[in-house]
Amino acid sequence: MSITALPTPPSRQDPANFSDRADAFLGALPTFATEANALASDVNADEIAAAASASTASAAAVSAANSEANAASLANFKGLWSAQTGALNKPASVDHNGAFWGLLNNLANVTTSEPGVSSDWVVISGAWPIIRINTNTTAVPRRTYYIYGACTLTAPAITGNRKQFAIDVPPGVSGAIFAPAGSDKTRGASGSQTIDAPFKIILTDSGATDGWI
Repeated sequence: MSITALPTPPSRQDPANFSDRADAFLGALPTFATEANALASDVNADEIAAAASASTASAAAVSAANSEANAASLANFKGLWSAQTGALNKPASVDHNGAFWGLLNNLANVTTSEPGVSSDWVVISGAWPIIRINTNTTAVPRRTYYIYGACTLTAPAITGNRKQFAIDVPPGVSGAIFAPAGSDKTRGASGSQTIDAPFKIILTDSGATDGWI
């Protein structure tokens, strides 16, 4: 029995294809795990049947070791970030606020490093909830803010970890304002900006120099 090869994994060195490759890679994991388990069962059966043959038993042991290594390389999803405690080392990924996040740095205490807030994490994939607002609101990452009335949307603080959120202002709305946090910038400029409807954009945290772009 063979195992279907996984698609090309996502790489931070290729940001343009990161999301698509992450989705394809994560989507292929259930099939890979099923085939790996089936292969492990086949290897165990062969090992028992070949108990009288030293050479066959040796080959089966090698196959079993390879299957174990492949399984270990995929066992990096840890579940909900909110359920994690203590140290967490990469490679690791977690589910938080509707998205999957990959760990960039080893953590002495995972509870002090929140995905979407800390630069220790980078988003892999996930759907964004839509938040309808017509009162002043402070944005959080991985949300689409649908502004249907006059109000100010204040961005999260810039941390340089490429977190994102979206703004959607439908036709006919006036008085919508976007405000970076504190002295943060938007495309290199400081201060609040009036949003002229209709308007739709995804903003990315690019770091202190240019801010939200």
